[in-house]
Amino acid sequence: MGIKDLLKFMKPYIVPIHINKYSGKRVGVDAFSWLHKGAYSCSMELALNTKGEKGRRYLQYCMHHINLLRHNGITPVVVFDGGSIPCKSNTASERRRRRNANHALAKEKLDQGNVNAAIELFQKAVHITPEMAHQLIQILKTENIEFVVAPYEADSQLAYLSTLEPDQGGISAVITEDSDLMAYGCQAIIFKMDRYGNAQEILMDNVFNSLSDGPSFKHFDIELFTGMCVMAGCDFLPSIPDIGIKRAHSLVSKYRNLDSVLSILKIRKEKQMPDDYVKSFKKAIAVFRHALIYDPGKKTLKNMKPLPDSILQSLDGDLDILGPDLPTSIAISIAEGCMNPITKEVFDSKAHDQLHTSITVRKASTIHIRRQQDSQTPYRNEIGTSIFSIGEMSEEKIKAEPEALEKYSNESIALRKLLLPMKSYKAEKKAEDKVLDFPDNNPFKKRKLVNSDAETAVVVARTVTEQTISEVTNVESGKSKKKESVDSLPLLFTEKNLKASIETKSKMSGSKSKSKSKVMTTKKGSITSFFMRKTAS
Repeated sequence: MGIKDLLKFMKPYIVPIHINKYSGKRVGVDAFSWLHKGAYSCSMELALNTKGEKGRRYLQYCMHHINLLRHNGITPVVVFDGGSIPCKSNTASERRRRRNANHALAKEKLDQGNVNAAIELFQKAVHITPEMAHQLIQILKTENIEFVVAPYEADSQLAYLSTLEPDQGGISAVITEDSDLMAYGCQAIIFKMDRYGNAQEILMDNVFNSLSDGPSFKHFDIELFTGMCVMAGCDFLPSIPDIGIKRAHSLVSKYRNLDSVLSILKIRKEKQMPDDYVKSFKKAIAVFRHALIYDPGKKTLKNMKPLPDSILQSLDGDLDILGPDLPTSIAISIAEGCMNPITKEVFDSKAHDQLHTSITVRKASTIHIRRQQDSQTPYRNEIGTSIFSIGEMSEEKIKAEPEALEKYSNESIALRKLLLPMKSYKAEKKAEDKVLDFPDNNPFKKRKLVNSDAETAVVVARTVTEQTISEVTNVESGKSKKKESVDSLPLLFTEKNLKASIETKSKMSGSKSKSKSKVMTTKKGSITSFFMRKTAS
């Protein structure tokens, strides 16, 4: 997928960004790149055709990233791959063979009980079908998100949209995982965008004008750059042995002319170069520059750029290499997601009506996405936009919902009737309660204990006990301000103990009074003697 080692070679020109750099702009999205990445998380379920939520995680993955763009003020334009282009048939056949081989090996590992190895092989066997893309399209329609299905390659469609002005449906950049976009001449390309919006960006204008320490493209233009990519090996033409991206760059930089480079290669690699390599090379260049695309404004098919006579001659009139022409009605149906771009059959609306999509919108306070244990619970994220939980709902389940709703409503009403009397009783009881004055617990106030009778003693002792308990309760509760009834406090002293305590206190009080009287008498005598001595003198 893409030009081998091109991204690594262009690393000096790739800079980290956050996607909010494109806030307020229209950005194209290579839908199949996200569908592939999302399908890795459910590769085994897809391979085994498992029904349920787990088998559609790729939809949740795509919608999270699309909503991330919307949250950052970006208008996404989602572009899907269409039919197979003829010049890519050999590459497509080889990929199909590898997928089938990996699928067979994965099943063997699964039968042996080696689940981890099976999942790894199932991931290599992932294949995005038009039906899978159509499910995402149905969600995009529901969310009013702009999309288009290319007649053939999404890369060429995205490259074309990047040449248009925004008011004509153009885009400012393309989000993809495919390095082919550079060969197509797209000016701003965003790679490896994560779920937080961090990504890597390359601007082709900076590549051609930069004086950095990386590979120099000072004397390059987009045609020479595309020629270098084709020479290094692409989906339309394999490279000559021992010619990689570095060698191709060196040759183009040195000769600055593609015909001259081809002549040199024919001399140096005569035995290794196929006889039709030069012709195939020019066809591949033509596809990157003039592939058939869909014009959303005019709703017709056309070439990315007008075909000059030199290209027409090099193609020998075989324009199907750029993508076979299609009737306008079919091209529109494909572009609008109503027709299978490979089989040219209209999608069965009845079959898709049976798949009821439930869309739940939730908000969360953190960007970290957590998968809920319940498969019907949606993903949540910080962006505050729609995160989708896709689930099948049978017609029987839909019909049963009103009955279940009525049942639970009746139960709720009955429960409320049961609880209302309890609430009324509590309210009445609360109203009847009288708040008593808090006991006088001033520790510095003098109290006179009268030993008149047992009843008075019990009352006094109870008051002291209540004061003590109240003080302990206040210390333990700290902030408690509730006034408790005196009658509700426990009586900790028996009558016998109370009488003994009162007698002891009375004796102590009597002894103190006698001592005080003696002191006063002594003081009085001393004062009288003093004045008598004073008079005698």
